[in-house]
Amino acid sequence: MAAARIQRILCPVDFSETSRQAFAYALGLTQATGAELIVVHALEEAPLFAAYAGPQANTILAEAEKAARRELAELVADTPLPATRLRTEILRGKIPQTILEYAEQQQVDLIVMGTHGRSGLEYAFFGSVAERVIRRARCPVLIVPPGNRQR
Repeated sequence: MAAARIQRILCPVDFSETSRQAFAYALGLTQATGAELIVVHALEEAPLFAAYAGPQANTILAEAEKAARRELAELVADTPLPATRLRTEILRGKIPQTILEYAEQQQVDLIVMGTHGRSGLEYAFFGSVAERVIRRARCPVLIVPPGNRQR
C-alpha cells in the first residue's frame, strides 16, 4: 500500500513559544514534502464577553484581530516558502471546533500544533485544545510538546 502524500499542512498557533516550535516543525515538513502550509490563529468569540463588554466588544475584537494579523505576519516573515505555498488566516469561533471545521473545509492532510502540557486543576478548568483536536480530527495530528526543540 502506498503512503498518502501530504499536500496541505495546517498549523494553528497561539503565539506561545510551544506554538512557535510547532510552526518550525510544520515549516520543516512543508519543505520536505512540497506541501502547502496554512498557519491559523483562532480568536474565541465568547458570548459572555460580548454581553459584558457591550458596544465596545466589536472594537475590542477588531483590535485583537488586527494584533493577531500583525503577529502572524511577523511569524511567517522570514519563511523561505513561496507565497503560493504559504497562507495565513484568522479564524473566529470556539477554538477547537473552528480549527477542526477549517481543517475539513481546506482538506488538510496533517495538523501540526503545540500543547501547553496542562495537568491537574488547570487542565480540569481549561482542558486542552490539542486534545480536543486529536480526538475529533479526521486527519493525522502531530503534537509538539512544551520545551521541545527541533534538531
